[in-house]
Amino acid sequence: MKKRYLISVTLTFILLLTNCDGSKSTLAQEQQNKGQKSIDKVKEDSTEENIIKLLANSVNPINDKDLIKLFNITLSDLGSDFVNENDPDKKPEFKIIGKQYYSIDSENYLLAVLGITNPNDLHISSGSINIGLFQFKSIQWKRTDLLKNVGVFSGYGAIGEIENYNLFGTKNVAVSLFGSYMSQGVFEENRVIIGVVNNSLKEIYVAQKSFNDEGNLGTEAKETQVSFMKTKDKYYELKEVKLSKNRVIETSFLRFNEKELKYE
Repeated sequence: MKKRYLISVTLTFILLLTNCDGSKSTLAQEQQNKGQKSIDKVKEDSTEENIIKLLANSVNPINDKDLIKLFNITLSDLGSDFVNENDPDKKPEFKIIGKQYYSIDSENYLLAVLGITNPNDLHISSGSINIGLFQFKSIQWKRTDLLKNVGVFSGYGAIGEIENYNLFGTKNVAVSLFGSYMSQGVFEENRVIIGVVNNSLKEIYVAQKSFNDEGNLGTEAKETQVSFMKTKDKYYELKEVKLSKNRVIETSFLRFNEKELKYE
Protein backbone atom coordinates (compact mmCIF):
# COMPACT_ATOMS: atom_id res chain seq x y z
CA MET A 1 0.00 0.00 0.00
CA LYS A 2 2.80 2.36 0.97
CA LYS A 3 4.68 1.48 -2.25
CA ARG A 4 1.62 2.30 -4.39
CA TYR A 5 1.18 5.61 -2.56
CA LEU A 6 4.84 6.55 -3.08
CA ILE A 7 4.67 5.64 -6.77
CA SER A 8 1.54 7.77 -7.19
CA VAL A 9 3.08 10.76 -5.41
CA THR A 10 6.27 10.40 -7.44
CA LEU A 11 4.36 10.30 -10.75
CA THR A 12 2.29 13.32 -9.75
CA PHE A 13 5.43 15.26 -8.83
CA ILE A 14 7.10 14.35 -12.17
CA LEU A 15 3.96 15.44 -14.06
CA LEU A 16 3.91 18.79 -12.24
CA LEU A 17 7.57 19.36 -13.06
CA THR A 18 6.92 18.55 -16.71
CA ASN A 19 3.97 20.98 -16.91
CA CYS A 20 5.96 23.65 -15.10
CA ASP A 21 8.85 23.34 -17.53
CA GLY A 22 6.42 23.41 -20.44
CA SER A 23 4.78 26.57 -19.10
CA LYS A 24 8.16 28.18 -18.62
CA SER A 25 9.16 27.17 -22.15
CA THR A 26 5.91 28.55 -23.64
CA LEU A 27 6.23 31.79 -21.67
CA ALA A 28 9.85 32.20 -22.73
CA GLN A 29 8.92 31.56 -26.35
CA GLU A 30 6.11 34.14 -26.20
CA GLN A 31 8.45 36.71 -24.68
CA GLN A 32 11.06 35.96 -27.34
CA ASN A 33 8.47 36.35 -30.09
CA LYS A 34 7.30 39.68 -28.65
CA GLY A 35 10.88 40.87 -28.39
CA GLN A 36 11.59 39.91 -31.99
CA LYS A 37 8.43 41.67 -33.19
CA SER A 38 9.50 44.79 -31.31
CA ILE A 39 12.96 44.66 -32.90
CA ASP A 40 11.44 44.11 -36.35
CA LYS A 41 9.08 47.08 -35.81
CA VAL A 42 11.99 49.34 -34.87
CA LYS A 43 13.90 48.21 -37.94
CA GLU A 44 10.84 48.77 -40.10
CA ASP A 45 10.27 52.27 -38.71
CA SER A 46 13.95 53.11 -39.03
CA THR A 47 14.01 51.91 -42.63
CA GLU A 48 10.81 53.80 -43.40
CA GLU A 49 12.20 57.01 -41.96
CA ASN A 50 15.55 56.76 -43.72
CA ILE A 51 14.67 55.43 -47.16
CA ILE A 52 15.36 58.86 -48.66
CA LYS A 53 17.84 61.49 -47.54
CA LEU A 54 18.28 65.02 -48.84
CA LEU A 55 21.97 65.83 -49.20
CA ALA A 56 23.64 69.23 -49.01
CA ASN A 57 26.42 67.93 -51.26
CA SER A 58 27.32 64.84 -53.23
CA VAL A 59 30.39 62.64 -53.21
CA ASN A 60 30.08 62.89 -56.99
CA PRO A 61 29.25 66.58 -57.61
CA ILE A 62 28.62 67.91 -61.10
CA ASN A 63 29.33 71.49 -62.17
CA ASP A 64 26.66 73.67 -63.78
CA LYS A 65 28.26 73.67 -67.22
CA ASP A 66 28.28 69.87 -67.47
CA LEU A 67 24.80 69.68 -65.99
CA ILE A 68 23.40 72.03 -68.64
CA LYS A 69 24.88 69.72 -71.28
CA LEU A 70 23.08 66.76 -69.69
CA PHE A 71 19.77 68.64 -69.94
CA ASN A 72 20.43 68.70 -73.69
CA ILE A 73 18.01 71.52 -74.52
CA THR A 74 18.89 73.42 -77.69
CA LEU A 75 17.84 76.80 -79.08
CA SER A 76 15.73 75.02 -81.68
CA ASP A 77 13.82 73.30 -78.87
CA LEU A 78 12.75 76.72 -77.53
CA GLY A 79 11.05 77.85 -80.70
CA SER A 80 10.46 81.25 -82.30
CA ASP A 81 9.31 82.86 -79.03
CA PHE A 82 12.95 82.85 -77.91
CA VAL A 83 14.28 84.67 -80.99
CA ASN A 84 14.81 88.40 -80.48
CA GLU A 85 13.14 90.11 -83.42
CA ASN A 86 15.15 93.34 -83.07
CA ASP A 87 18.51 91.73 -82.37
CA PRO A 88 18.80 88.07 -83.49
CA ASP A 89 22.33 87.91 -82.08
CA LYS A 90 20.92 88.32 -78.58
CA LYS A 91 20.59 84.75 -77.34
CA PRO A 92 18.79 83.14 -74.37
CA GLU A 93 20.90 82.58 -71.27
CA PHE A 94 21.02 79.06 -69.81
CA LYS A 95 21.64 78.78 -66.08
CA ILE A 96 21.14 76.24 -63.31
CA ILE A 97 19.01 77.89 -60.64
CA GLY A 98 18.76 74.93 -58.26
CA LYS A 99 20.26 71.54 -57.46
CA GLN A 100 19.12 69.03 -54.85
CA TYR A 101 21.14 65.87 -54.33
CA TYR A 102 19.46 62.97 -52.54
CA SER A 103 19.91 59.26 -51.94
CA ILE A 104 17.59 56.28 -51.74
CA ASP A 105 19.33 53.38 -50.05
CA SER A 106 22.65 53.20 -51.94
CA GLU A 107 21.44 55.00 -55.09
CA ASN A 108 22.34 58.68 -55.67
CA TYR A 109 20.06 61.14 -57.46
CA LEU A 110 19.92 64.80 -58.44
CA LEU A 111 16.84 66.94 -59.00
CA ALA A 112 17.91 70.06 -60.90
CA VAL A 113 16.22 73.17 -62.29
CA LEU A 114 17.41 74.84 -65.49
CA GLY A 115 16.25 78.37 -66.24
CA ILE A 116 16.43 79.84 -69.74
CA THR A 117 15.92 83.58 -70.12
CA ASN A 118 13.89 85.00 -72.98
CA PRO A 119 15.93 87.48 -75.09
CA ASN A 120 12.75 89.49 -75.61
CA ASP A 121 12.21 91.76 -72.60
CA LEU A 122 8.56 92.58 -73.25
CA HIS A 123 6.18 92.33 -70.32
CA ILE A 124 4.51 89.32 -71.95
CA SER A 125 7.78 87.50 -72.67
CA SER A 126 8.46 84.70 -70.20
CA GLY A 127 11.57 82.62 -69.76
CA SER A 128 11.55 78.83 -69.57
CA ILE A 129 11.84 76.53 -66.55
CA ASN A 130 12.98 72.95 -67.10
CA ILE A 131 13.29 70.17 -64.52
CA GLY A 132 15.76 67.33 -64.86
CA LEU A 133 16.09 64.12 -62.87
CA PHE A 134 19.52 62.49 -62.88
CA GLN A 135 20.98 59.32 -61.40
CA PHE A 136 24.63 58.50 -60.81
CA LYS A 137 25.39 55.24 -62.60
CA SER A 138 28.79 53.57 -62.78
CA ILE A 139 31.10 56.58 -63.06
CA GLN A 140 28.83 59.36 -64.32
CA TRP A 141 25.52 61.19 -64.00
CA LYS A 142 22.82 60.22 -66.47
CA ARG A 143 19.50 61.91 -67.17
CA THR A 144 16.55 59.68 -66.37
CA ASP A 145 13.69 62.13 -66.97
CA LEU A 146 13.07 65.67 -68.21
CA LEU A 147 10.11 68.03 -67.91
CA LYS A 148 10.34 70.96 -70.33
CA ASN A 149 8.71 74.38 -70.16
CA VAL A 150 7.07 74.06 -66.76
CA GLY A 151 4.16 76.51 -66.52
CA VAL A 152 5.87 79.14 -64.37
CA PHE A 153 5.09 82.44 -66.07
CA SER A 154 7.25 85.52 -65.51
CA GLY A 155 7.26 88.60 -67.71
CA TYR A 156 10.11 90.67 -69.14
CA GLY A 157 12.11 87.58 -70.10
CA ALA A 158 12.53 86.39 -66.50
CA ILE A 159 12.64 82.73 -65.47
CA GLY A 160 10.84 82.48 -62.17
CA GLU A 161 12.25 81.25 -58.86
CA ILE A 162 12.59 78.19 -56.65
CA GLU A 163 10.52 78.41 -53.48
CA ASN A 164 11.91 75.26 -51.81
CA TYR A 165 12.61 71.55 -52.04
CA ASN A 166 10.51 69.14 -49.98
CA LEU A 167 9.99 65.49 -49.13
CA PHE A 168 6.42 64.45 -49.85
CA GLY A 169 6.73 60.73 -49.26
CA THR A 170 9.18 58.09 -48.11
CA LYS A 171 10.69 57.85 -51.59
CA ASN A 172 9.73 61.17 -53.14
CA VAL A 173 11.19 64.65 -53.56
CA ALA A 174 9.41 67.75 -54.85
CA VAL A 175 10.50 71.22 -55.92
CA SER A 176 8.16 74.21 -55.57
CA LEU A 177 8.53 76.97 -58.17
CA PHE A 178 6.83 80.30 -58.68
CA GLY A 179 6.73 83.12 -61.18
CA SER A 180 5.35 86.65 -60.97
CA TYR A 181 3.70 89.01 -63.38
CA MET A 182 2.60 92.62 -63.11
CA SER A 183 0.37 94.52 -65.50
CA GLN A 184 -1.57 97.77 -65.03
CA GLY A 185 -1.10 97.76 -61.27
CA VAL A 186 -2.11 94.12 -60.80
CA PHE A 187 0.51 91.79 -59.33
CA GLU A 188 0.07 88.01 -59.52
CA GLU A 189 2.22 85.00 -58.63
CA ASN A 190 1.61 81.41 -59.71
CA ARG A 191 2.99 78.30 -58.03
CA VAL A 192 3.84 74.94 -59.60
CA ILE A 193 5.14 71.93 -57.67
CA ILE A 194 7.01 69.22 -59.56
CA GLY A 195 7.45 65.89 -57.81
CA VAL A 196 9.46 62.74 -58.46
CA VAL A 197 6.87 59.97 -58.48
CA ASN A 198 8.03 56.41 -59.18
CA ASN A 199 11.28 57.84 -60.56
CA SER A 200 9.47 60.10 -63.04
CA LEU A 201 8.77 63.84 -63.00
CA LYS A 202 5.15 64.88 -62.52
CA GLU A 203 3.35 68.21 -62.16
CA ILE A 204 1.59 67.44 -58.87
CA TYR A 205 0.18 70.85 -57.91
CA VAL A 206 -0.69 74.10 -59.72
CA ALA A 207 -2.37 77.10 -58.11
CA GLN A 208 -2.21 80.83 -57.61
CA LYS A 209 0.37 81.87 -55.02
CA SER A 210 -0.68 85.48 -54.53
CA PHE A 211 -2.76 88.26 -56.03
CA ASN A 212 -2.76 91.99 -55.34
CA ASP A 213 -4.68 94.65 -57.27
CA GLU A 214 -4.15 97.53 -54.86
CA GLY A 215 -1.83 99.14 -57.39
CA ASN A 216 -4.88 99.54 -59.60
CA LEU A 217 -7.11 100.95 -56.84
CA GLY A 218 -8.33 97.48 -55.99
CA THR A 219 -8.88 95.98 -52.54
CA GLU A 220 -7.53 92.43 -52.84
CA ALA A 221 -4.29 91.27 -51.25
CA LYS A 222 -4.40 87.48 -50.95
CA GLU A 223 -1.85 84.73 -50.62
CA THR A 224 -1.78 80.93 -50.38
CA GLN A 225 0.86 79.12 -48.33
CA VAL A 226 1.46 75.39 -48.79
CA SER A 227 3.32 72.73 -46.82
CA PHE A 228 3.56 68.94 -46.86
CA MET A 229 2.03 67.20 -43.84
CA LYS A 230 3.50 63.83 -42.94
CA THR A 231 0.98 61.00 -42.58
CA LYS A 232 1.11 57.21 -42.64
CA ASP A 233 0.17 57.22 -46.30
CA LYS A 234 2.55 56.68 -49.19
CA TYR A 235 2.24 60.34 -50.13
CA TYR A 236 1.88 63.18 -47.67
CA GLU A 237 -1.07 65.52 -47.44
CA LEU A 238 -0.65 69.03 -48.79
CA LYS A 239 -1.82 71.76 -46.45
CA GLU A 240 -3.16 74.98 -47.99
CA VAL A 241 -3.50 78.10 -45.87
CA LYS A 242 -5.25 80.98 -47.62
CA LEU A 243 -4.78 84.51 -46.33
CA SER A 244 -6.40 87.81 -47.13
CA LYS A 245 -4.51 90.93 -46.03
CA ASN A 246 -2.31 88.64 -43.87
CA ARG A 247 -5.29 87.11 -42.05
CA VAL A 248 -6.06 83.38 -42.38
CA ILE A 249 -9.43 82.88 -44.03
CA GLU A 250 -9.31 79.19 -44.95
CA THR A 251 -7.25 76.06 -44.24
CA SER A 252 -7.62 72.89 -46.26
CA PHE A 253 -5.84 69.55 -46.73
CA LEU A 254 -5.36 67.97 -50.14
CA ARG A 255 -4.81 64.26 -50.65
CA PHE A 256 -2.58 62.83 -53.35
CA ASN A 257 -4.56 61.09 -56.07
CA GLU A 258 -2.38 58.14 -57.11
CA LYS A 259 -4.39 57.61 -60.28
CA GLU A 260 -4.15 61.21 -61.51
CA LEU A 261 -0.72 61.71 -59.86
CA LYS A 262 -1.61 65.09 -58.40
CA TYR A 263 -3.08 66.74 -55.33
CA GLU A 264 -6.78 67.48 -55.27
